[in-house]
Amino acid sequence: MSIFININQQQTGPYEIGQVNQMLKNGQISHENLAWLEGMANWEPLNSPTFSSKGISIANSTETKPNIPIPEQEIPAGGGSISIGTAIGDAFGFFKQNVLGCLAWLILHPILGATGIGSFLIPLIGVNLFICAKRFQETGKKMDLGDLFNFDKALEKIFGPIILGIIIGIGFLILIIPGIIFSMWWTFSACVLADRPDLSFTDAMKASRNVAKGNWISLILLFVVIGLLQVLGMICLGFGLFVTIPVGHLALYYAYKQAKG
Repeated sequence: MSIFININQQQTGPYEIGQVNQMLKNGQISHENLAWLEGMANWEPLNSPTFSSKGISIANSTETKPNIPIPEQEIPAGGGSISIGTAIGDAFGFFKQNVLGCLAWLILHPILGATGIGSFLIPLIGVNLFICAKRFQETGKKMDLGDLFNFDKALEKIFGPIILGIIIGIGFLILIIPGIIFSMWWTFSACVLADRPDLSFTDAMKASRNVAKGNWISLILLFVVIGLLQVLGMICLGFGLFVTIPVGHLALYYAYKQAKG
């Protein structure tokens, strides 16, 4: 029986049942990875009834691969480099496969903002969109609209970005240069929260500074490119912004993943 598996957005295989079970046991893949075999209409995760009925082991994987959390003090140190074209391309690739979710994220901004108290949820859905991008990159699983309202660690997702925005704003009010420096240091903070939910927001700020270090010029160029995308989006009566705004937001996460190394 030939099984094909989506690993890091690449179709791999074919594999036999025994090979797939061994890969699960070794931790090379997880049960969230999408897979397909002849006769299936769509790709399904390996923990679906379709694959369990074919002999894909669930119990063995759970027993041999305990869920050991990453220690909180282990903060990403960076060391990678940013490819702006790749970051934009990955962001657009996610958008194409998750159009409804991305548009829902964008449309929710004015809706939540108009309610007053609902505006506090805007940072939360921003981090949650990054979480969807992380999962899609690792497993190929598309986002559901409900994923935007994932309230795990909600206080960190909501108040962390708000407090950070206030600090950066004060930096710009006192002198422009401190505001720019703070923005560069902490630009990846929300990305770190999505990638490392075990970290507090203060640790996410430290990680952001570590990851951004050595990529200052690339970050500035990325912001310029994202800005130019929004200008292009305003062409055609602004309808292009429905694409360029989500893509610009997601490009920041994919740039973080590159810079993290």
